[in-house]
Amino acid sequence: MRYRFEFRLHDWAERLSLGLCGARVGFFVGLRADGTVRRLYFRPRGESVAGESKTALAEAHPRWFLYQPYEDEGSAYIEWLGLDQATVERWLGRTLERADFLDVRSAGHHEGWPDAWRVIVS
Repeated sequence: MRYRFEFRLHDWAERLSLGLCGARVGFFVGLRADGTVRRLYFRPRGESVAGESKTALAEAHPRWFLYQPYEDEGSAYIEWLGLDQATVERWLGRTLERADFLDVRSAGHHEGWPDAWRVIVS
């Protein structure tokens, strides 16, 4: 992880999983073109959203978000495609600011919201 927006989205996903499922479980959010949720799919505890499962879901949804926690608390894989900043800000309940795009490992920053992204959070 390098950017604060990664931390923020990871923390949101972890809270959603814990709040709705009572545990850190992987999930996939399929989105419509306007950013509204079309499908929210949670995997059973201990099962992955990776591999064939992810491929099938991603092929059915041109815009999506994926959260896959690892065994170590606070670590996970997150990925998205076609996820816009307005949708993320709605999920987070806050506007992303310039500070959210700062590189936590250097003095650099990311230019704007990435439409597609994947990162391992640890």
